[in-house]
Amino acid sequence: MNGRLQFMNSPLIRNTFGRYNHQHHHHRPRHRLDSDQLPKCVQFDESSDSYRCFCGCFHIKTGGFVISGVELFFVFFYFLNSLLIMLQQKNNYEYDKGDRSSDYVYVAFIIIAVASGIALFTIFLTLVGLTRNIAACLVPHLIVQGISILCFLGLIVVGIIALITNSSFFYRLLNATPFNDFPGQMTVALPVESQVRVYGVLVMYTLSFFLECWFIVINYNCNRYFTERKTYMNYCLAYSTPLKTLNSAR
Repeated sequence: MNGRLQFMNSPLIRNTFGRYNHQHHHHRPRHRLDSDQLPKCVQFDESSDSYRCFCGCFHIKTGGFVISGVELFFVFFYFLNSLLIMLQQKNNYEYDKGDRSSDYVYVAFIIIAVASGIALFTIFLTLVGLTRNIAACLVPHLIVQGISILCFLGLIVVGIIALITNSSFFYRLLNATPFNDFPGQMTVALPVESQVRVYGVLVMYTLSFFLECWFIVINYNCNRYFTERKTYMNYCLAYSTPLKTLNSAR
């Protein structure tokens, strides 16, 4: 709807004024034309295919709840993975001599903890918006989703470079498994167990990237749904039109 209530052209909001005006145009005085052009009947179709998601299986609002649940799982997964890495990380070989390169896991944990807190807050706002039909509550979540997509894309690139070059620097950036590199060496040979963890985390990053690209579209459509729903309700209040097509369960 592009932010406007288009009575005649919107596929989601239908009115019968055009047909009514065409049938009675020749029988009405010209001085009554302006008043006759007021919409006679407007319906907001919540069952429209444009308001469905996940291949038409769910209403867009139900899909928002599903997305929030999936994202909560991802948030806790990455937080617990970072916490586990921090607990398993041992000091490097020259830690007593002032080499603090192994402290990167603590910095990474703090960053992920802050990011997880922000994500949880925006998911909470989304749940409030879904419950109360408030479009504005979904905006912070959309912003965080956009940032997450960029971060996941960057982590995928970093992971691919790390696997190709075995660079300890890129493995640190990936933060997928604890390890210690030897002094004076830029590469590291990870044991099989650590390599499996790296591949597993990289798969999770890839899955999260594609899912977030999908979820951000659904959340945007859900935001649009709430905006159009509010516009319709305002129209009904202005013209004293019964809210016959709004489902109270949504």
